[in-house]
Amino acid sequence: MDSILTLKDFQQQFPTEDACFEFFSRLRWPNGFRCPVCGNETYYFLPKKRRFQCKACGRQTSVTAGTVFHRLRHPFSVLVWALYLVATTKKGISAMELQRKLGIRYYESAWLLLQKIRQAMSPHGHFKLTGEVEVDETFVGGSREGKRGRGADGKTLVAIAVETDGKNMGRARLHRIESSTREELHGFIQSHVAPGTLVHTDGLNSYGKLTAYQHKPRKKSKENPDVLPRVHIVVANLKMWLRGTYNRLPSKHLQRYMDEFTFRFNRRGKLSAIFSILTFRCLTTPTITFADLTR
Repeated sequence: MDSILTLKDFQQQFPTEDACFEFFSRLRWPNGFRCPVCGNETYYFLPKKRRFQCKACGRQTSVTAGTVFHRLRHPFSVLVWALYLVATTKKGISAMELQRKLGIRYYESAWLLLQKIRQAMSPHGHFKLTGEVEVDETFVGGSREGKRGRGADGKTLVAIAVETDGKNMGRARLHRIESSTREELHGFIQSHVAPGTLVHTDGLNSYGKLTAYQHKPRKKSKENPDVLPRVHIVVANLKMWLRGTYNRLPSKHLQRYMDEFTFRFNRRGKLSAIFSILTFRCLTTPTITFADLTR
């Protein structure tokens, strides 16, 4: 599929409901339909239901069955439009704005659709950061009058790691942590940074004894007040992005918002490919329900 970035490109490729359905079908089954139950490749197509019926076992399968969109009742055109808006809106889009733009009747339906798309943005953990990495932690979220930083109520502690060659930034990872203890910070690094990587941190004692890494803590000085400049750029961009897009940021769902930010940040040089990457992710990610999100 050609890269899509402009609205004109999108409208030309997806003018009808059938075009959106065919797009999902080609992306999910590039070599043709295969029954998810028995693996058979022969089928009947049921045009009124837009479903595939296996000739061997009789199972009827929707193109979105077993994907993150499983059992959603939105038209395929709404799903494709939602993916386009989420992928190409640089600073993200709120559920209320998505509801307005797509004419979705209930806010809860728009919110669930957006959370499902965010579910597909979650990092799969296959490719850890390598080379040279800066690691730090920061507080994100609510505040209380007269209190800032570590003493403020409603804030959530987040660990951040970003690849750097000293001048440029590569990929980033962000994850919510409960505290800045050695166990939490070491666990974050081990989950997201490849062993043997050169890791730069500040002088916090919790980062000590990173035996599987080349650890080089940096201490602040008058000559060098910002010892982790690349990771601090990521932190500043994250907080600016959150403030500019969302009026409320429930701590419960903060990781999903950070996953969205990370997904965009790590593909900032491939903007025209984000739409197709995100669509493929949605068609290969298991679903999440409203009950899962609200329990």
